Parts: sequence; C-alpha cells; structure tokens
Amino acid sequence: MCCVSPSPSASATSSRRGQIIAPDSPPSLRSYSDDSPPSTRAPAVHPEVEFEAKPAKRARVVPGGGGGGGGADAAAGDGRDRISDLPDAVLLSILSFLPFRDAGRTAVLSRRWRKLFDESLLDFNACQPFPPEEGRGCEWVIRSITDILAARPDVRIRSFRFVMYGQGFADHLADVDRWFRTLARRGVRQLDVDMLYTVPAPLLPGSILEFSSLEILRVFNCNFLDLSLPVLRLPVLRTLDLSNVSMSQGFLQAMMSNCPSLECTKLKNITGLDKICVRSRNLVRLFGDFSYLKELVVEDAPNLEELVGIGLPLAAAKVKIVFAPKLRVLGYLGKSVRPLVIHDTVFDGGIVQFRTLMSSVKTLAIQVPFSEKGHTIFVAQLLKFFPCLEALHIEPDSRSICRPVDVEEWDTITSVQCIEHSMNKLVFEDFGGEDCQWRFLTFLLGMARALKDIDFHCSESKDWASNQIELLAYTNRASADVRFHFYRFSSWPVSSLYLCHCCPQRCQKEERVALI
Repeated sequence: MCCVSPSPSASATSSRRGQIIAPDSPPSLRSYSDDSPPSTRAPAVHPEVEFEAKPAKRARVVPGGGGGGGGADAAAGDGRDRISDLPDAVLLSILSFLPFRDAGRTAVLSRRWRKLFDESLLDFNACQPFPPEEGRGCEWVIRSITDILAARPDVRIRSFRFVMYGQGFADHLADVDRWFRTLARRGVRQLDVDMLYTVPAPLLPGSILEFSSLEILRVFNCNFLDLSLPVLRLPVLRTLDLSNVSMSQGFLQAMMSNCPSLECTKLKNITGLDKICVRSRNLVRLFGDFSYLKELVVEDAPNLEELVGIGLPLAAAKVKIVFAPKLRVLGYLGKSVRPLVIHDTVFDGGIVQFRTLMSSVKTLAIQVPFSEKGHTIFVAQLLKFFPCLEALHIEPDSRSICRPVDVEEWDTITSVQCIEHSMNKLVFEDFGGEDCQWRFLTFLLGMARALKDIDFHCSESKDWASNQIELLAYTNRASADVRFHFYRFSSWPVSSLYLCHCCPQRCQKEERVALI
C-alpha cells in the first residue's frame, strides 16, 4: 500500500534549506585569506608530554590511569580546527542546511571554504526570508542574487530555486531576465520559481523558455498569459510542473507539443483555459486538478501511460481519447463525465456503443454517486470498457451521500469481464460504511474471482474497522483469498490514485495509519 500525504508546496517556509540568501554583504565583495586564521586559544599542556620545538601532541589515555579524564581535557583544548578536518562532502551537506547568509560568510575563512561555498551553489537555493527580515526585502534579495551570479561567472549551477513573498518583483523583471539568460548559459538543468503571496501574480520574462539544458521546470503563482506564443527552446525538458498559473490555451498547447523530450506534466489551478488538447509524441504522464476544464482531448499520445485528473467529475468535462495505445492508468471518471469517447466507442449516461475497448488500462479510478439513481448501471456499463482491468479505485461522490434515493439492486446476472476474470485489487477511498457502499461491496465480492486485496481508507477508529471486518466475514465471496486492509487518514480525504502516481517521493506512511 502506498500511504500518501498532501505534500507541501515548493515554497514551504518551514524548509531548513536556503531560507536567507547572501551574507550581509555579498561574498563577491569580501576579502579572502590564503589560510585559515590561527586559533586564539593556547594549546593545553599535559605534564607528561615533552616539547622539543614540536607541536603539542595529545596525551594518551592510559587505561586505569589516575583521574581518567586528563586525555579528554587535552583533546578539547589542543586548538585544532576539527570542523575543517571533515571531508568536503560532509561540509557541503552542512552548508546546504544553513541559511544562505551564513553559508556565504564561511567563504571568508580560507580558499578551501571559498571553494566549498562555490560548490554549494551547484544547487542554488535562493529563498527570501519569511517573514522578511528588516532591510532584507525584495530589493535586497534581488541585488544579492545578482551580485553572486556576477561575481562567480565560472561556477557551475545545476539547479536554481527562487522563492519570493509579497510585492516588488514586477519592478525587477529586467534583473530576473538577466538571471535566466545567465543560468541558461551555465547549463542549468532544474528551475523552480515560486512567487508565493504575490498579488497580482507577476509576469515571467520570455527567457524562461530558452534553456537548452533544462530538464525540470516548476512554476508556481506566476503568469504566462501576456507572453506571445513562444518559439520554445526547451529541447531536453522532461518534467513540467505548473500550479496557480495563468496562461492561454495556445500557450500550453505549444509547451506540450513542442518540447520533444517532455515525459511528465503536472497542472494545478490553471486559469485562462477551459480545454486541453494533448498532442505529444513522448508524454508519459499527465496529472492535474482538472476541475476548471470543459473538455479534455488526447489526440495523439502514442507513449501516454498515465492520465489522472482528480477534478474531472466536478467539472462535468467531456473526455475524448483518440490515440493512446499504451494508456494503463486512467481517472477520475464519473457519471457527470459525459460523453466519454474512447476511439470510436461512446459512453453517455449508460448508453454504450461497443466498437473499441481499452484493453491496455490496468488501473481505473471512478467517482461514484452512490445515492443517485442510476449509479449501478453507470458503474457496470463503464467497467465493460476495460476488459483487462486489475485495480479499481472507488471514490464516493460526497455531494450525493446526503441525498438518499430508492435502493438500487446491482445486476449479478449480466457478466462484466474485468470483475469476473482480472480484477485483483479494490481501493475504496473515503469509505464510510453507508448502506449504498455495502451493496456495491457485496456485489463485487460475489463476482470477483481473482480479487486478492481490498484497501479501505477512512476516518474512523480501530473499533469501527474491527466491526466492519466482522460484517465482511459474513458476505458471500467468489474469491476465498481476499484480504481486507483498513487505513485511517490523519488529516482529510485525499485521492490516493492521484497522489501515489503523481508524487511517489512524497508518500508518507504516518499520514495513513494501518488500523487492521
């Protein structure tokens, strides 16, 4: 089970890394010495050590010797710089956890420390203090970054992360444009820009789209809307992550279609468009909160494997999949997602024209309005689209739970191929134990011969879960090997399919506790 948790944004202010950029005066303006300054502490003298114009040596601790602590006292007072004795890799790790101001101050200690600070810029983590310290607002932040880049023209930078809060950015677009051009020349591979709490969201300079070496681009709380359609120079971009961004439909289409190496696209809260049309030869994963869409079209995506939109049922969007022969993960579909067109097969409110089935899909997520009339027909008919389905994720439509209707019986006579022959896992998100949900479970358990595991995600107690296990023991099962697992989410219900497939590195077991 992949236990997930909502991940913090790229601008989490509690991060331990790089919260304050630059020293009081930029490192480029500080003087450097060739050697570390001598210690002002006099070395401790042990009475048993002889000195013959040689440096003091540490006294040996003789087992069983009198006092037992003399050696430790000598070691503590011998004046050696034990921090500098550490290998470079360890010191770089330490620097990466320091605020940038303090990391920059170490550059004045010696040539070695200056070199270490330069190496720490390999992952340039430039974050404005939050809340801003006195005298260290937007002007100071931008000036410090500009000075560091200018003073170190030959330092390699692999990734650049810039986070700013509040106003002032719009007056320095020329400076930011120069940063981007400088970083592009240095072969930056990852770029993160987040303008958290900046209202209105600032425009980004067009040079952000001219990185010939860029592999990962993450942009949060910014605006692309007024940029003309770009002549993209992102030939090796693999991951595109946009959140709270404004852009036109044509702009997004150009980015997805004209980046020849693009494999993963994540979209959240995109304004300025109501349709996404996917034409990408290399795109493998497309994720997002698509509650703002009216239409999603996958026109030409020969390598697309995962398509997950958690807001599609809420938007009542039209979904059309023309060509995606490798698609194996699909969600979230719902009764309001209509029409659903897959190749030349049309599904519209339970009416199906079977011409082409999606045999490639192995994992499917559905939002089910359990208390709405017709939900049984909707689920049974939809599952006929996917004859080789192995894992089914069910998310109850919370808007319909409070509106009970006449009880609907599930059709246990008509065959549904994937339920009877291939489905081995069911994930029930936000399970509440309502009668309509139990009817679905009874139907599935009675037909699914290959079923091995059912995961229930709930907000209830262990005693409640134990009671559900007892009730399940009395249900008729087509598979004698099925196992039941109950998990409690610690904060709020989340869409596990979206998070597990979209952000595998952010899954945290402590956010979903195994009850049974």
